[in-house]
Amino acid sequence: MASPCSRSRSRDVLSERARRVLGGGAGGHVEEWKALLEAAEHPSVVNLTQGYPDFEGSRKARLEAAEVITRLEHNKLNQYSPLVGLGTLMASITSLYSRLWNMKDLDAKKNVVVTSSGTEAISVAFQTLVSPGDEVILFEPYFPWYGPGVKLAGGEAKLVRLSMEDDFKIDKAKLLEKFNPEKTRLIVVNTPHNPSGRVLTREELEIVHEVASTSRVGCTLFSDEAYEGQCWAPGGHKKVQQEIEQLNEATGSSVEVLSMGTSSKLCSLTGWRVGWLVGPEHIINGCKALHGYSTYCAPTPFQHGIAKALDGFVDLDPAVSFDGTGALMKMNAEKLSAVLRDMGLRVYSPKGGYFVVADCSPLGFTSNMEFCKDLLEKCKVAAAPMNMFFGTPASELSSAEQCLVRFAICKTEPVVDEAISRMRKLIASSSK
Repeated sequence: MASPCSRSRSRDVLSERARRVLGGGAGGHVEEWKALLEAAEHPSVVNLTQGYPDFEGSRKARLEAAEVITRLEHNKLNQYSPLVGLGTLMASITSLYSRLWNMKDLDAKKNVVVTSSGTEAISVAFQTLVSPGDEVILFEPYFPWYGPGVKLAGGEAKLVRLSMEDDFKIDKAKLLEKFNPEKTRLIVVNTPHNPSGRVLTREELEIVHEVASTSRVGCTLFSDEAYEGQCWAPGGHKKVQQEIEQLNEATGSSVEVLSMGTSSKLCSLTGWRVGWLVGPEHIINGCKALHGYSTYCAPTPFQHGIAKALDGFVDLDPAVSFDGTGALMKMNAEKLSAVLRDMGLRVYSPKGGYFVVADCSPLGFTSNMEFCKDLLEKCKVAAAPMNMFFGTPASELSSAEQCLVRFAICKTEPVVDEAISRMRKLIASSSK
C-alpha cells in the first residue's frame, strides 16, 4: 500500500491542468457516480442510468461498415481517412442538413469537420474558441464534460442556473448577470437539453442572441445538438444556426454559431465515436487544426457506415426518421413520467432527448443519492443522481435541486415496462 508521502509525490507529477480538472471535474462527484454505475450493471438491475441504447442501432450503418471491415482485399476504408473527415460523410452531413432543415449554404469542405465523437467535438470547439482568461457561459444543469472542457482551454465557466420550477427556461436577467461584454467568448446552448429534455424556444434563442450581440470581444454560440434526431416538440428540432442567422438578418448583428452533431444519437451507435462540427469556415479551420493534433481522424469504416445511414434519413417524423427513435423516446418518456408521478415525484415533461428528470423531495428525501440507493435496493431499478450535472457545489443548491434524479429512456419498450412494473409494485406495497 502506498504511503501518504508517495501518494503526495505521485500527485505532484501531474500538471496543474490535470490537478484542476481532477479536483472539480464533473461536479466533483466522480467516485459516487462510479460506484452507482458499478451497482447498476448487476444482471438483476434494470439500468436507467446512462444514455446508451439497448437496441441494435442503425442496421444500414452496421452492414455497410461490416462489409468494408471484412472485405479480404486491401481497402483504403480500413486506413486513415483524411484529417478533416471522409469526404462522403462530410457530403452526407451537409446533404442531411439541407434536406431536413433547409440549410442550403453549407459547403462540405469549408463548413464541416468530422471528429472522434461528439465529446471530442466539444473539446475541440472549446480549445479553438477559448483562450486563458476568457469566460464561458454554461447553463446548469449541463452535460458534465462542459466544465472540465472549459478548464482545459484555460477559460472560466460562468454558471447560469436553469430551474425546474421555471421549466428549465433560459432567464434573460440571470444571463445578463453572468455575461461580460469584455470577457465572455462563448455561450453554450444545448437543445434538446441533456439532462432535462427541454427544447429551446425561439424566444429563448432571441434572448441569447440579443445578449451575445452586445459583446465587444466577439462572442460565439456553441450549440450542442446531439439529440436533434430525438425531438418531439411541435414542429420538431430547429437548427440553432439557422435561427440565429435569421435573427442576425433581422437585427443587423453578426453572431456566429458553431454546432455539434453526433452519430451516437442519430444512428444509436454510441460506441462508434463519430461526431462532427458545423460552422463558419474560419472557425472550422481552427477546429480542423486542433482535431488533427488530438485524434487525427475518426474510425474510417465507421465514418463510411454513418454516411450511408445519414443518406437514408428523409424527414423529421419521429416515427419514421432516425430509425423511429424519436417516437420510442416519446412513448417511454410518457409512460415512465406517469409512474413517477404516481409515486409522488415532481416530473418535468421532456420534449426531446434520452432522459426524464424528476424531483424526489416530495417523498421526504433530502438527497438524490439517498433516493437512488433506495430505489436500487427496493426495486432493483437504477437511476442517476444529478449532482454530476451541476458545477455548483451540492451544499449551495436548493433542497429540490439536491433531489433531482435522471432516468434514461433510450431503452427498448420491454425494459422500460419492467422498470415501471417494479416501481408500481413499490407503490402497491406502500399503500397497504
